Amino acid sequence: MNYLRILSIVALAFFISCGGSDDSSAPMTDDMGQDPQSAANLIISFNIPASENNLPIPADVQTSGNAMKIFFPPNSDRSAIRVNFQLSPGAMMLVGSTEIISGETPINFNSDVALKVVADNGDENVYQVASEANFNTLDNAIESLRNQYSAPGFQVAIVKDERLVYANGYGKADLQNQEDVTDASVFRVASVSKPITVIAILKLVQDGVLNLSDTVFGVNGLLENDFGTPPYGNNIELITVKHLLDHTSGWTNDPFDPMFANITWTQKQVIDDMLNNRPLVTQPGETYYYSNFGYLVLGRIVEKVTGSAYDTYLKQDILSPAGISTMEIANNSITEKWPNEVEYFSQENFNPYTQMNTHRMDSHGGWVSNAKDLARLLVLVDGGNKVADILDSSTLSNSYIGFNDWWFAGSLPGTSTVVGKMGSGYQYIILTNTRPATDIFEIITDMQALMQSRIESRSSWPNYDLF
Repeated sequence: MNYLRILSIVALAFFISCGGSDDSSAPMTDDMGQDPQSAANLIISFNIPASENNLPIPADVQTSGNAMKIFFPPNSDRSAIRVNFQLSPGAMMLVGSTEIISGETPINFNSDVALKVVADNGDENVYQVASEANFNTLDNAIESLRNQYSAPGFQVAIVKDERLVYANGYGKADLQNQEDVTDASVFRVASVSKPITVIAILKLVQDGVLNLSDTVFGVNGLLENDFGTPPYGNNIELITVKHLLDHTSGWTNDPFDPMFANITWTQKQVIDDMLNNRPLVTQPGETYYYSNFGYLVLGRIVEKVTGSAYDTYLKQDILSPAGISTMEIANNSITEKWPNEVEYFSQENFNPYTQMNTHRMDSHGGWVSNAKDLARLLVLVDGGNKVADILDSSTLSNSYIGFNDWWFAGSLPGTSTVVGKMGSGYQYIILTNTRPATDIFEIITDMQALMQSRIESRSSWPNYDLF
């Protein structure tokens, strides 16, 4: 896998959190806004409930002295927000000359707000409130990238400390019908399917169903003689599960990648042909050579040892228990799109529907998902201590997904995707429904660099969890 070490993160500005629930009695900090001459002009509690404001979750109110920062869920309407608050006995709250009644009077948080608390003796205390729903700097950078590459749409998700802190869609999912990309839209994720297969294999290793050292082909292999015609060529029966994971099976894509040829063939026909007609170029374990085919074989190993279809095992044993519901294996035809699936736009004179067999790519390049569910899956294997991992620390110590700083990309005609993890508690996903005709790797590296730089440059984050 092509992983890249990532730079360290800048320190985060410190905020004291309060009011992140519908509980109107949630206390503020004891010294918040206290006038040394009076304690009768204070905000005691302050929160923005979801139910009264058409929000998916409560807004996150962070305070420091007389400064407040409010994070609203992305794309929230902040023009008429009702706040539940408690003041010092006898005090009143004003915005300008308008008295604010708790739970009743709407406040416009589209711009900065000054909340004036007036005690019954006339003493005043002013709280300066800034609020944010969208990460505008990130959004603007993505819009710029969208224009640079003539990309119809993008989708992103950002995780901090195992909480989903941002998810948003940009541009169009379908140009003809002018449908917008939302955070619910699903995309083909191309080779980002490979880490999903890695998770499945490592889970089976952890469960004692197979070992990384198990051989794959021949009478002593996991797949026995299910494919091809024995006797196999030199060294093929030496190939192990680990060799396939490591892209060191000994097969190459010379003269062509078998996963993009003979698109009417079944998976079995592809594997049969490789075993019968393409000898290994190097001995297993000796040389790295990126192989879609190797991950196709890993999918068949999952099927053999579980007795279930590859995607069925993933859904039943890994995805569904985690609340992941959008992930499916792509269909080939535009008329067979999954619910909320975007349309893919080629810039390469190559039809992303009729000129490749995406469904056949299942375990190496066939999944569709939204960024949010990919983020939810990454949280299950990140080694953090806030959300229970499905892989233990010894399993995660395998050098596939268990280290701190990495990113991995997927690319197909009509699709460019990146997922990454940063050592200071961040994970990110960025997906788009096109691929440029010039340098197909340039858009991927720009997507990764954009996400890393925007995360590193941000100094404050919401404390809520959008999962």
